[in-house]
Amino acid sequence: MASKIWTKTLKLCGVIDVAALSASNFILSLFVIRELGDSNYAIYMNIFSMLMLLSTLQNAFLNTTLSVKYAKINVHKTKLNKASSLCYVANVVYLIFLVPVIFLMFKLNIFLVISVYLAFVFYLSRELFRIYNYVFDRRKLIVISALISFMVTLLGLIAPILVDFKVVKLSYIYSVIALSGVIGLIILIYRCKFTVPSAAEIKSTLNDIVDVGRWSSVGSLATWAQNNSYTYLATLIVGLEATAALAVSRLIIMPINLVASGIYMAEKPQWAKLFSIDKKQLRDKSKKTTAIMIVFVLCYLSLVLIALPLIEALLKVTINLWILLTWFLACLIQSFKFSNSNILIVSEDFKYMALMGVEVSFLGVLLSTLLGFYFEAIGIVIGFVLGELLHVFNTQVRIKNTVF
Repeated sequence: MASKIWTKTLKLCGVIDVAALSASNFILSLFVIRELGDSNYAIYMNIFSMLMLLSTLQNAFLNTTLSVKYAKINVHKTKLNKASSLCYVANVVYLIFLVPVIFLMFKLNIFLVISVYLAFVFYLSRELFRIYNYVFDRRKLIVISALISFMVTLLGLIAPILVDFKVVKLSYIYSVIALSGVIGLIILIYRCKFTVPSAAEIKSTLNDIVDVGRWSSVGSLATWAQNNSYTYLATLIVGLEATAALAVSRLIIMPINLVASGIYMAEKPQWAKLFSIDKKQLRDKSKKTTAIMIVFVLCYLSLVLIALPLIEALLKVTINLWILLTWFLACLIQSFKFSNSNILIVSEDFKYMALMGVEVSFLGVLLSTLLGFYFEAIGIVIGFVLGELLHVFNTQVRIKNTVF
């Protein structure tokens, strides 16, 4: 009985993984809002968007190479050597991040700078090794890592309350994130056997990374710009209060985005294999996953609307219902977008995704800017929704003409 439950748990690995990450981010954001106020929360969100930028770049160059290109390799030893070499390159890149850290240490609070750096590095490294374990189907480690990381985050935020620690700063928040990241990372690399790659292997890995990343990075950056521009637009056009208002509504829908990204991250290596051997099964799996996401979004929306007064009391804020509903509309559209994007990514149609992504991002940000000046915060979100619709239309046409 226990073994059957564990087997089913591993099948839901992607959901558990992102659910734990989602819960951690939600609790962190809630803690910052309640304890540090709107201004610090706006700063926190801007720093978080920078982390998402770095995560986007890593996903474009490293994660995609690992989860798409290397996942298709059938010879286990070759796949292992390639993956090990890529992880080695990644860790060298993390060390390069020390250069801006040393500069910022003389300009800003040293404790904040160091804690943010450590939080960023361990977050990115843990993200990479999650992909690594998905490629080699080591789901047990992923589940354990996710759950323990969540518990460390929770305990780290409860600790100041238990000891009646009055002064909590952003540096402490990022120290908690760093601690959670390093513990989760240790679990993910448990029993991994890495070898120092030769110069020839490193050169081959760099060629693979450049081959994938030269176009996927352009598309990923365009997507990042569209997904995160609302933060900067709200700050510039309306002010920090609008940034906080948008961010609070976005915080509520965060579980949807993280569950979706987690599911597709977990599925990507398998979709890459299906693209090579059975496109019909890939199409069916894509439709099924999209349908599941739509049902999840609608169920989650119903729960949020029922619990909205409780959420407002908990966050000590008044939530703009129209902004919230517009974000949910974006989530419904993204149910199709994520599936379409995954299909084109596993087909390695990176050039199209890049050029189309730039076009959609430009138009989306332009619409958000124009509508933001006339309709303020909700106009910015409507512009984002229109950009997402355009993305779905373009990718659907591309898939119909080139993949199926």
